[in-house]
Amino acid sequence: MSAMNDNSVKMHWVLTVTTLLAAIQAASPAPTVSLLTDLPRFKNLQNVSIRSVLKTINDKRLKTSTFYFGSTIADLTLNTQNAEWTSARFKDTWNLAVAENDCKWFSNEPVAPGVFNLTACQSLRDFAFQHGIAFRGHNTLWHNQRPDWLVNNPFNFTVSQLNKTIIPTAVQTVVQGLGKNLVSWDVVNEALSDSATPGMSLTDCVVSAQRWPTFAIDGNSSSPMLFHDSSFINTAFINADKARKKIGSDMKLFYNDYNVWVTHSVTHCALKLVESLQSSGVAIDGVGIQSHYSANAQAFPSKESSHFTMDRLKSLGIEGAITELDVWLPDNSTASLRWQASIFGDILDSCLFSTNCHEFILWDNRDDESWLDGFNTTGVHQGTLFDANGLPKLPFFEVLARLLNFAEGGAEPCATSSGTSVCVL
Repeated sequence: MSAMNDNSVKMHWVLTVTTLLAAIQAASPAPTVSLLTDLPRFKNLQNVSIRSVLKTINDKRLKTSTFYFGSTIADLTLNTQNAEWTSARFKDTWNLAVAENDCKWFSNEPVAPGVFNLTACQSLRDFAFQHGIAFRGHNTLWHNQRPDWLVNNPFNFTVSQLNKTIIPTAVQTVVQGLGKNLVSWDVVNEALSDSATPGMSLTDCVVSAQRWPTFAIDGNSSSPMLFHDSSFINTAFINADKARKKIGSDMKLFYNDYNVWVTHSVTHCALKLVESLQSSGVAIDGVGIQSHYSANAQAFPSKESSHFTMDRLKSLGIEGAITELDVWLPDNSTASLRWQASIFGDILDSCLFSTNCHEFILWDNRDDESWLDGFNTTGVHQGTLFDANGLPKLPFFEVLARLLNFAEGGAEPCATSSGTSVCVL
């Protein structure tokens, strides 16, 4: 998900994040929550940088996996009045960057099959490396933001051409072209139906989504079907694995989707996908859990739910990553801001205290750059850690407190986003 210029793509997202939007329309009163920042130890954090705490965390980890606290970067951001601010935050806050749009298919192979231009994606990678931080690839295969030559000519390519030439060439060229030093790639993005039911087969999970490339025209079930199964997903992962082996990389390969938590049936489909790839001998290292939530009851996973999902992924031998996190507010009240802070904190804890979660990624850096402003909907679109002036908000300090608590060996705090009637620190 991302800040997009195309109105039709924005409308797609209005339709596909229905769980979030429905919750916002029927906002619940904010519960009374307890925060780490309420405690004397964590009250004065203005002079503490997140990057310094991350260094402490990763020094303790030694040779185990690095913990990445990341955010998006957009080429436009580097050419705006916020460029200096953005550069500073990638020095004192985030140690991982992910391209918001510029590493997607429409950017990398824009004009014709086999004609690649990786400049925009590579420039963001270089920005990350110049700031001494890691870079994550997002994404090689998605039904949205495809090149015009695919979108406008849906019947020009057969399944055989897509499976044997188009998809393999796109995936391998991009993964190899970005090089060996990336942390991870989202290989396939959002191929599963958000209206899935727990009893669905993997094929049903994919086909019922009614998205390209199962259907020639994305979202149009009356258009001719291309793929009648999930083989295109296998193709993408097989070729991403080939590419990383060619360049000698140990980067992780992820499937990325929203609604991946235990109370939603997409989780069932994602687990089936992992099991299918593994049984076919296809490499997959993790599942990215897109995290576009709102501060409304039932609109975000409980800490228990998040841990259960992480544990289920661990039982399959793979990682979970918190990706694309933002939390939409129902209003500007202090109670809602505290609720937002507790949700950020609890989701961070669910990653920090899970041994198979090493990437925690925010979507958009500050409120005035957030993709949430694209929605003409009720609610407050202030879903990031920094306000429209670039100043840290209460959720920023709560996130910092959670990181400090973990770095100091503190116990995992209780699920404050459930309210003090359920949990008091």
